[in-house]
Amino acid sequence: MDNSKSIDALNELLARTYDAESGYKDAAENVQDLSLQNMFKANATQRYAFGKEIKDCIKNLGGTPEKGQSIEGQIHQVWMDIRAAFASKDDVAILKEINRGEEYALAAYDSALENLTIGTLAYDRIVAQRNQVRTIHSRTQTLETVHNA
Repeated sequence: MDNSKSIDALNELLARTYDAESGYKDAAENVQDLSLQNMFKANATQRYAFGKEIKDCIKNLGGTPEKGQSIEGQIHQVWMDIRAAFASKDDVAILKEINRGEEYALAAYDSALENLTIGTLAYDRIVAQRNQVRTIHSRTQTLETVHNA
């Protein structure tokens, strides 16, 4: 069975997971609100764990996990925008960029799922991760609204 499309999709998702982990670490270092700082640290830790799960899925399909962040300039730009927001130490701007990053992450999860077989361990793990990312995105959208008020 040729798993190359699944492996490629998971490697792309892995790269985007590295991007998100890095972005959350940067956010935790630059946000002023202590509760946001703690949440961002937890989210970075979660993305690290997600990366390990994705690597396991790739290996189980007979592939080799790629190292490094995504090569797509679009994703790179998202996290560069976050870094620019950090320069201002503006919590609302940081939340706004985190939310943009999460929208890209959700799109990456959906793309990966299109290339996985329903009912497989990899599919189930990626669905579970996507659902957790959705929950975080919903929470950060709410926080953006509250902090912007």
